[in-house]
Amino acid sequence: MQNQNRAPNRAVLISVVREGSGFRVSLDDAVRDAATPKLWRQAEHVTNQFVAAPSIESLQLSEAELADFGHYIFARLSAFVSRGEN
Repeated sequence: MQNQNRAPNRAVLISVVREGSGFRVSLDDAVRDAATPKLWRQAEHVTNQFVAAPSIESLQLSEAELADFGHYIFARLSAFVSRGEN
């Protein structure tokens, strides 16, 4: 049983699903279930973006796209840490 005085462990969950001529990349908040420490479950959907297959297959994303993606992930992780959810 999870300690009631401690916030749950949190993470940014990233999933990729093939969709037509590209991929749907989704970012979600995730919580680790205390009963099964190696299992993460989706807590809430945050955002998603369609990316054309050639862009992923050849890693042809712009520096701005890569920077935005990384910034978002670290901003979410920072928010979790500031709330004691780590």
